[in-house]
Amino acid sequence: MAEAAGSGPLPAEDVAADAAQPPTATQRFIYENRNTVAALVASFCSTIAGFPLDSVKSRLQVKRYSSVLDCARRTYAEEGIRGFFRGVTIPLVTITLVRTTSFSIYTWSKDELLRKRWLTGETVPSTAAAGFLGGAASGLLLSVGTTAFEYTKIKLQLEYLIAMKKGVPYVPRGTVQGFLDLYRAGGVRSLYTGFRLHALRDTLGTGLYFGMYDSAQHIIHHSRADLFENVPTAVTTFLSGSVGNWALIYPIDLVKAKVQRNALADAPYERPLDIFKRLSAGGVTKLYRGLGISAVRSVFTHGCMWSILEQTRGAIVRNAGPPPDARID
Repeated sequence: MAEAAGSGPLPAEDVAADAAQPPTATQRFIYENRNTVAALVASFCSTIAGFPLDSVKSRLQVKRYSSVLDCARRTYAEEGIRGFFRGVTIPLVTITLVRTTSFSIYTWSKDELLRKRWLTGETVPSTAAAGFLGGAASGLLLSVGTTAFEYTKIKLQLEYLIAMKKGVPYVPRGTVQGFLDLYRAGGVRSLYTGFRLHALRDTLGTGLYFGMYDSAQHIIHHSRADLFENVPTAVTTFLSGSVGNWALIYPIDLVKAKVQRNALADAPYERPLDIFKRLSAGGVTKLYRGLGISAVRSVFTHGCMWSILEQTRGAIVRNAGPPPDARID
């Protein structure tokens, strides 16, 4: 606090009184909504940081490259830096709403299971089951709203490759134009191409993520040894399931990408089961094409998100919250 002109330092009691001033309306709003504000900042930053990896993953799933670096080099050579960020607008716009809603559904569902004593949450299996069911409910419900947006994102990511394959001039389309193109091509049904695979992926993936996270956190918090005493919370958080769930559901995501790519390229329809059989006939590695970049992206984006979220939330508590002795949470 600046000193008044021509005066010495303020008395200690005046400094204390100033520090004890009640927070402003804006500060109260930010503090009361600190989880949402922190999620917004963290989601925005992690989405921007991880989107190039997501774009490379989508390309690896539908076109053959010699390596991840080969895919990145050719994308940059043919499309420039913008090639890595095609379709980023939709995730930036929707990610905060989706993640906030996802956590809300997951928390409510899990709390209901525990409140009704259908699960106790006192053991690792019970904790994992509650987390899985809460996450599965969240993934299933949100897939109704996210399928169309993700399909549009994939269209924008792959439109250059599809144009080259068809031998037609490439005409860039913005996010809104891409969404409208899909709608005009076949209405709402066109926007929901691959919905069942999308819903299956998100139901299992979100359930596994929260189930693995909750069980890992249960083990950490109930560990008798001080094994995790010096491990940052952000590290234990994003490592608790950020890779394992993708390893299990990746074949579903791969088949979904093939179905949607075929639809975008006007290729003959192929049933998802037939695609799975064809890919699996070439060995397990065929079902995990692009998994490495997905695992890197998952760890990286989750690490960024949770680290930024915790830092932002902590900064809000320190700068906009009530005095420590007045807090109840």
